[in-house]
Formats: sequence, C-alpha cells, structure tokens
Amino acid sequence: MKTETLLYLVSSLLLAGVVVLSITDANVSLFLWLNQHLQVLPDTFWSNMTFVADTLFAVAVLGSVASLRPAMFNSGLVLLILGALFVQGLKPALDILRPAAVLGTDAVHIIGPVLKNHSFPSGHSFTALATAGLVLLYSPFTGSRGALVSVLVLGTALTAALSRAAVGAHWPMDILVGSAAGLLFAILAKTLTEKLSWLQSRGIEWFSAALLTITCISLIFHESNYPATRPLCVISGVLSTALLLRYGWQTWQARQARAG
Repeated sequence: MKTETLLYLVSSLLLAGVVVLSITDANVSLFLWLNQHLQVLPDTFWSNMTFVADTLFAVAVLGSVASLRPAMFNSGLVLLILGALFVQGLKPALDILRPAAVLGTDAVHIIGPVLKNHSFPSGHSFTALATAGLVLLYSPFTGSRGALVSVLVLGTALTAALSRAAVGAHWPMDILVGSAAGLLFAILAKTLTEKLSWLQSRGIEWFSAALLTITCISLIFHESNYPATRPLCVISGVLSTALLLRYGWQTWQARQARAG
C-alpha cells in the first residue's frame, strides 16, 4: 500500500469516528470513560506521551529525519507554517471550552496545567499525526519493514494524541479532527513542495535547517508544563541538535569542495 493511501485511509477512519460521535452525542461520555480508564497507566507515561505531541518535540523529530533526508527540510517548514495557520486560526475563532471548564476540575483527572479555553481542534494531536505523516512520506523503507515502521510511527503518534484525553485537556472530537487534519496537511505540505519549484530552493532548505537547529538547542533547556518530561526534553534536544549540526558540517564541506 502506498504511503499516501495509508494516510488517507487512517484519516478517513478518524473522520468516520467524528461522524459517529456527532450522531450518538457521545463526546462527553467517551471523554469521561477515556479520562478514567487510561489512568491504568501512570501519569508519568501520559505526561511524556503528551510532550511527544508538542511542537518542540515535533521539531526535534523533523530535524533529525530531515538531516538524513534533506528534501524534508523544505516540506517540514511548509507543514509548520500551514499547521500553525490552521490550528491557531480555528482555536480562537471557535473558542470551544475544554473539559475542565465544562465538567469542573473535580470531575476530570488532570495532569499538568489546567486548560479551559480554545479546545477545538487539538493542536497536539494535529502536530503528532502531521509529524508522523511527513516522516512516513519520506521513509525509505518498503515491504514488510515499511509496514512495521508505519505501525510503530502511527501507533506512537496516535497514542500521543490519545494522551490529550488522558491529561484532561481535550474532548475526543478535538483529538479525532486534529489527528485527521494532521495527516492530510502532511500530504498537502509534501505535494505543495513538489509542485512549486520555488519551495524546493536550497535557500529554504538552509533556512529551515537553521531554524530547526536553533529550536532543538532551546529544547535542551526547555521546562515543560508537564511533570517528569525533563529527561525527554534533554535527550531529544541533544540528539536532534547533534544530527542537525552534522548535516550543517557536511553541507559546508560539500560547498567548500565545489568551490575548490
């Protein structure tokens, strides 16, 4: 199965879940069930999984993969811009209340900060699935190995998205729409980059690489609002920064060789 087909299939299933939730009016009841039953796993697990869906961690992933697949620098920058416009445009425009605001903090198991506004769509869910989608679109693996990579990457991203219910931050509808949109925007970002020649320029590649490198360095010193995520911040920041600096050094050496 082609990667694009897989992403379209998963996004269709997620949107089908939105339809079912709308018809059955089960958004609140499903949230309460998830928020309660997901606590079978410790708060530390869900805290770290929700940070996996954070934009800073996504930048670390995008930068690490792009350092090995440089064409991804361009489409990654396009994805970050389009995603920010989509998510940050809808959130204040719709201004839907979050579970803690509707149900009260006593009825919701909350991990991390108490969030009450701008619920729809889930930005973390969008980020997790958009990142996973773009990584898979540039994955060199095929056959059974490609299938295994797809399962691992999508499984991790979907778990990260699900964490938004576990930490008490989002309704299931927010998560489903954000996740589906993330996959579709990943396809859109790659398609636009391939169709528009000016988006393929080395200047954009280098600008994106520099921006991602600076962000990954800041990740090393980042203090998350979610408990027990500091080790993940440091490890992901150090690894991604090292890979990006390696890419920068190799790129500089290649330019020197051509100039000589």
